[in-house]
Amino acid sequence: MSFTGEHLYQLVQAYAALGDHRTGTPVDQETLAWFATELGNRGARVDQVPYQFERYVADCHLTANAAAVEALPLYYEAVGTVHSSRLHVAELACDANLNTPQLDAVVARARMSGAEAAIIGTTGAGGRLVAPNRAAVLGSGFPTVLVPGSALPMLRQADVHLDLDARLEPSTSATVIGHLGQGDATRPVVVATPLSGWFRGAGERGTGIAIALQLAQDLAARWPVMVVGTTGHELHYLGLRHFLAAHTLHPAAVIFLGASVATITTLGPESGATFASRQGLTTAGARLAQRLEEALAPAGFPVRSHPAQWLGEAEEWVRLSRPLLSLTNRSPLFHSAEDLPEHATSPEQLAVTHTAVHQAAQLFLEESLSV
Repeated sequence: MSFTGEHLYQLVQAYAALGDHRTGTPVDQETLAWFATELGNRGARVDQVPYQFERYVADCHLTANAAAVEALPLYYEAVGTVHSSRLHVAELACDANLNTPQLDAVVARARMSGAEAAIIGTTGAGGRLVAPNRAAVLGSGFPTVLVPGSALPMLRQADVHLDLDARLEPSTSATVIGHLGQGDATRPVVVATPLSGWFRGAGERGTGIAIALQLAQDLAARWPVMVVGTTGHELHYLGLRHFLAAHTLHPAAVIFLGASVATITTLGPESGATFASRQGLTTAGARLAQRLEEALAPAGFPVRSHPAQWLGEAEEWVRLSRPLLSLTNRSPLFHSAEDLPEHATSPEQLAVTHTAVHQAAQLFLEESLSV
């Protein structure tokens, strides 16, 4: 077990230990400070670029036969107060990537049912509650609460009661910027990764953060590097969109470390852990894409050149029309409370992934910046 793997794993543990990383919360503020400190410890010149938004705040208590049930309000779907047992219980199927394409239709049917609120169980995710990303604008107005799919049989037979108080409050968050290395800081190599998410996000966010910090330090020996840590990811990339709208960037190249880049699962097949969808996407030509795939092979990333669809916040970074290498994965614990260090990753997986990403990044920059 290498020092690098152990060190990266400790970063993942530290990130997850802060709590649920929802944007605008006290945990979010602690995360910004922690990430800024980690950048400073690596010699970076650090700044924060704040932005304002309306935060969804909800107090939610769901019971079945008077026993508490794990529940999460569907953010921004509705505001107001509900104290009711007139509830529509329904299933929301997650697809192979743990997306919820039928969400609006399920909520619409619940609204037509005559109930006062919807209780929706996410299925196809090993029985876990899966939180879909949400835009920070009000939705249908019908109170909706998510629960684990495994709870549906019990909820359909039980005496179920919901107490919900949801509102919008003015809030702030920020993008954290760190500059490392020497050279033309107006045309840096950008190393970007999101900092926020629905839960503790050890695999989804923590692994990318740990590798981004180490990669930025590695690359700064040869190039000026700008680290960009964004919040608002779970709110459809709200922080990155604010940042790019307010700042004109001309990076030499962008390396984006997205979801779950160094994840494993130890939960077994009964958990629904049946897939891993690693993907490297690049604006490089086919020849370089093949070489990148060879470098990333130990970490299991197939690489596609000039894809029609970019994943995660790479959707926004590609708009800069600069060389872009994006690495993402969808693990079985994606957007769930079970995405904890001991389930999601390991020192060995982090070490293998870091080594592969380091080699691919060096290759990508050497080829892209020599043109």
